[in-house]
Amino acid sequence: MRTIVWVLVAAFLALITIFLSQKGALDPLRNLALTVVSPLERGVRNAAEPVANVLNLIADRQDLENENRELRQQIEALRAEIAGLHEQQALSEDLQELLKVQEGRPQDTFLVAQVIAKDPSNLKERIAIDRGSDDGVAEGMVVLSAGNSLVGVVSATLSDFAWVTLITDANSSVNAMVMESRTQGVVSGTLHSGLRMELLPQNTEVQPGSTVATSGLGGNFPDALLIGEVVSVQGSDQDIFQKAEVEPAADLSRLESVLILTSFQPARLNHTP
Repeated sequence: MRTIVWVLVAAFLALITIFLSQKGALDPLRNLALTVVSPLERGVRNAAEPVANVLNLIADRQDLENENRELRQQIEALRAEIAGLHEQQALSEDLQELLKVQEGRPQDTFLVAQVIAKDPSNLKERIAIDRGSDDGVAEGMVVLSAGNSLVGVVSATLSDFAWVTLITDANSSVNAMVMESRTQGVVSGTLHSGLRMELLPQNTEVQPGSTVATSGLGGNFPDALLIGEVVSVQGSDQDIFQKAEVEPAADLSRLESVLILTSFQPARLNHTP
């Protein structure tokens, strides 16, 4: 019975609400509700807008960081690829120069080697190469540059690499000749990574710009291997010998590839105690 009464009351109220709405009697109530609710809604919207903007900025920044990270990775990959191409080009150019040396000396045989290290002590002028005794390299073998000029000699070997003492080392000496005047002397390394030609007779003419090459005396080097060029000459009339500063033909500080002359047997290798 109570349920029926509540249903009838609800229906009656609904009919009254519909009737009043049609007559516009509820408009003041609606306006009052809008007047009360609108400022609250506007306030909530205004308060939420900065938060929404911050969230959007955070999202945009994260997207930018992701894009920048991807771009940096792409740039890094491209740089690595370019570096690899430059290295391949440099190696190709070195090999072409080395092949020219081999073509110019058809009577000789060579072994190509890459420079893998330099002496870290600064007390010796020497480099390490990636060829060793397993490749047939032996102490005393002559080493040339890609330009067919003298670099030095093999001074120590292991199974898979070897040390080459450069001609600019203070303990290096090479019997040499000034090609224009055929004047003979000895080219030695200096403490400042240079070359000095000594024992030049005073009565011979040696001029700056003259070419210095191996003389072949002593049997430790073939003759006519280019060493360098005379830069200056020192000596007075009272001196028995002249001295000459020599600029190495090869850029010994930037060697990347070298040739080991395997067909020449230095006298030091043939020496038996």
